[in-house]
Amino acid sequence: MGFKRRGFLKVVTTGLALGCADFDGVLARPTEGTPDSELLAGSGTVHLEGKLKSGTITLNAQDFLDRADRSVVVHGRLVSSGSDSALYSAMFSYQNDLSVFALFQDGGHSTTIVLSDTDEAKIGRLVVWNDHDAPLIYSIDKSKIMGIQDPKDIRDINGKIPDLAGNRKPPGFTWQELENIFGSDPALLAFMRGRKTTHHPPPSTAEREWSCRFLSMVPGSTLSLFWLGGGGGQP
Repeated sequence: MGFKRRGFLKVVTTGLALGCADFDGVLARPTEGTPDSELLAGSGTVHLEGKLKSGTITLNAQDFLDRADRSVVVHGRLVSSGSDSALYSAMFSYQNDLSVFALFQDGGHSTTIVLSDTDEAKIGRLVVWNDHDAPLIYSIDKSKIMGIQDPKDIRDINGKIPDLAGNRKPPGFTWQELENIFGSDPALLAFMRGRKTTHHPPPSTAEREWSCRFLSMVPGSTLSLFWLGGGGGQP
């Protein structure tokens, strides 16, 4: 699976670096003349706080836009009785979601995912790494993913269940709960250029949005709120 543009690999590696960087540095607004000004020219930030069933969550997101490539990096913290969990979600999209790279971290462990098209229009390819394990490859029916609400129901075309958590212990919130709490937040709407993520696209475009639905359902993912950040399509 070769990505043909250096630009996309630059976005991916920059995002990985951001994930390991100091948080204040991650959310700092770029200045003119920065070495990465081509990548950072279309960036924006947002800060959100709210209460979930599992505790109080704080989310800080930054997006980047470079023509048809875009990325969203989200640092989160969930505080509940007796626990304090740091969450990291990041998505890097190449050529209007033709291929999507995503990284999820919590509890010192990570899950890495790549989603891409195949020669069959209705079938997508899923590659999953948990920590440093060998990658596992699955074929996904896009239409079935769009009809799923719970990650426990995800299967590939052969009935295999992808392991989307590995050694991570992600909190038990869902993308629906995040949407209910933050979906109409003015700061989030401003971050998304006034567009609201609905997760219910019309049938004519549903299969094109399979990447958004899939990454929203990954345990511990906060990407559902920010998919439209960076000028993405309407999930």
